[in-house]
Amino acid sequence: MIADELKAALQDYYNDQANIGVCVYALMKDADCPGPFKLDIEADAEAGLKTLFLQSLRDEISSKEELTVLDLSSADERVNAIYVYDLDIPEELTALETVIAQDNLPVLDLNEASLSSIRALLIEIGNDARQLVLYKTMAPVNIFGRSSFFLRKHESRLERLDDEFLRVSAGFQMMRINGNLLVLNLEALEHNFGFHDVIKKEAALGINAIVSAKLVANPDVLRELVDDVKYARRLTKIAKASPVLKAGISGESIVQFCSTFPRLIGRIRFNDENNKVVLDTKVSKDLFIKVLMDDFLTSELTKFHYASVAKDAVEPEVEDAS
Repeated sequence: MIADELKAALQDYYNDQANIGVCVYALMKDADCPGPFKLDIEADAEAGLKTLFLQSLRDEISSKEELTVLDLSSADERVNAIYVYDLDIPEELTALETVIAQDNLPVLDLNEASLSSIRALLIEIGNDARQLVLYKTMAPVNIFGRSSFFLRKHESRLERLDDEFLRVSAGFQMMRINGNLLVLNLEALEHNFGFHDVIKKEAALGINAIVSAKLVANPDVLRELVDDVKYARRLTKIAKASPVLKAGISGESIVQFCSTFPRLIGRIRFNDENNKVVLDTKVSKDLFIKVLMDDFLTSELTKFHYASVAKDAVEPEVEDAS
């Protein structure tokens, strides 16, 4: 999926707004009974939620001209990026598929359950022809319980609000659309859903690929990085998308490159045979990972040297023979 395809898919919802509805489901903190449970919401409120989240989709996605959609395994630090989840999906996130596949999910009994037990909302928007689901975490500041004292305006006076209530704001962290799970908030993903375990598993594949390529004299130091989610995500990216590994670049070529590229000279050491790198400092580990992602570039035009994280491949255009 690319940005234009995503925007086109969303445009179908905007164009058909009068004929689509919204259902809201709750995921609970109770590990034994997490849901999803359908929330019974009055019609006027549902209409307001539909308007709120369609506008949020416009603001977060459709209105952004410089928007990039790329695989989660290839995530980098560019802004205005949405990531297609292409790793093992944690069990907690399968609920997004559940609300699309099932129409008879149980209703949350608000006489028995407290709103404070809700950890996330799933907002399903669509009709029989198409559906999308938004994942929205519920922070404690959005759930107001009976332990506090609240007043609300009623006509010309203030009256006490005795019961629990939710504050539902625009914004969401993930979306399920057209068979794709999209991540808009990478930080929220990294700190939830058992995602670190998924990343560690994928990072191990990246390390194995490096070991197999015989590029590092002391590869065990890489295994020590897996418990750090920042490094684990970078190693995952290597497993899936390292241009250097895909091209089969030799250890000798990498040593030669590190010995001559201005940003790298003297910052990475090599073995005595000059065919493998030695990772003995934090700086050398960081730089070597960037080397494997081909982040150090030289302009064909100016011959200037650059460090570039965000790179999109450019394919030569085929001229029209006519």
